[in-house]
Amino acid sequence: MKKKLITLFITLVVIPVGSVVILSDIAPFPPTEPMPLMPPKPEPRDGYQLFYSFARNGDVLKKSFYYVSTKRQVIYRYDADRYLELQGENCSGHIWFHDDKNNIHTLIQKRFYTAYDLPKYHYYNPGKQYIAIPTQNLTDFAMSVDGGRHFITAEVSPMAAVPGDEVNFFIGVDDSPIQGIYSEPGKRNAPITISGNTGYFVLKNGEVIFGASYNYDDIDYGQGLKVYPIYYPSAAFSDERIRDGSNFGAYDRLIDNQEYKNRVESIKHIQPEPYQGWDKIRCEVGAEK
Repeated sequence: MKKKLITLFITLVVIPVGSVVILSDIAPFPPTEPMPLMPPKPEPRDGYQLFYSFARNGDVLKKSFYYVSTKRQVIYRYDADRYLELQGENCSGHIWFHDDKNNIHTLIQKRFYTAYDLPKYHYYNPGKQYIAIPTQNLTDFAMSVDGGRHFITAEVSPMAAVPGDEVNFFIGVDDSPIQGIYSEPGKRNAPITISGNTGYFVLKNGEVIFGASYNYDDIDYGQGLKVYPIYYPSAAFSDERIRDGSNFGAYDRLIDNQEYKNRVESIKHIQPEPYQGWDKIRCEVGAEK
């Protein structure tokens, strides 16, 4: 009887335990902590286009990507040949600029628009070379100075940004350049040329937000005078708010420029009609095809 009990103990206890020890040395049990999830990989999807995100410096982020529907709808017309098309669904996605006459078809990929970003105020762009697409909250806007062939995203200074319901209308025009003086702390004053490609946000209270690109001569004491073409990606109030809020470099001097004052004053009273295009951006949820 005793012998049978020993045999049974060996069969039921010793052999299984020994087997577990041996197997654990050969193939260890998985850890109790869950294995980390593998990041998703970019793969084609029917009906959607793959996009990669951009870093602040413009570099493409290969590990950050998203999908946008290939459906589109026209959301704005400048004239019979030039128009904006939104690629996406629910009025969210990327905007295309089209100029059928000149065979220009440009995807503004560095700016993703949601339904809340599309401006609800009046929008006019009679300029042919200067094309600007503002946003509802004036944080930034897409702009081109070569007729829509290339776009950059231009930020609006926090000092100048206002809610969209304070805007009467935006107008983008091709105008003549303005000469002025650039003043920067620690450096000598330098000549500045404000581009004639200019956008204006005209507010309901009569103030004007002015945004443009400029070139100025920066002083390099080691190598002499150099010229740097710079897009000025901000906007500034034309009236007392800039005086009270900041020493704003070029624009701090520019607001004392009589030519600039005359231009801003004329913009306040401009009549954008007759205008061939639409007066607002229009987007309808579900209208994309």
